[in-house]
Amino acid sequence: MADYRIETVRTGYRNWTARNDRGAEVRMAAADDAGAQPSFTPVELLLAALGGCGGLVLDRTARAVDHDDLRIVVETVPAAADGDDGDDGRVGKVRITYELDIPEDANGGRAAEVFARGVRLTHEKHCTVSRTVEHGAQVEAILPDGTTGFTGG
Repeated sequence: MADYRIETVRTGYRNWTARNDRGAEVRMAAADDAGAQPSFTPVELLLAALGGCGGLVLDRTARAVDHDDLRIVVETVPAAADGDDGDDGRVGKVRITYELDIPEDANGGRAAEVFARGVRLTHEKHCTVSRTVEHGAQVEAILPDGTTGFTGG
């Protein structure tokens, strides 16, 4: 797997910009900060990464099914709807909905089955973001003096 590096810099109070080595940028701010809009919140970027990773992988795993009109909606599920008592510092459940009209006669009538297999393989094997969220990753925070301020996961 490739190594990734993102630099996140403060551009104002509760306003940050993330940059990759290829020159792409994305703004992050609190949703309730009208002066920092348009921007994404960090959680929205996580959801976008899940949808984007799923879509990129589906372009490989479900290429036998025309999915040019595919729309992927990623959302958090409220804790009360999930039966979870909730934790304000974590998302309890994420729902990824694949919206696509699949003609019944496509691929010999097997298009829906082929697409479902592609989605399953996406999340079971190929989408790094989905698999990392599901299984967790160790997080290590390095302080300015080079010491470790936190290790978890």
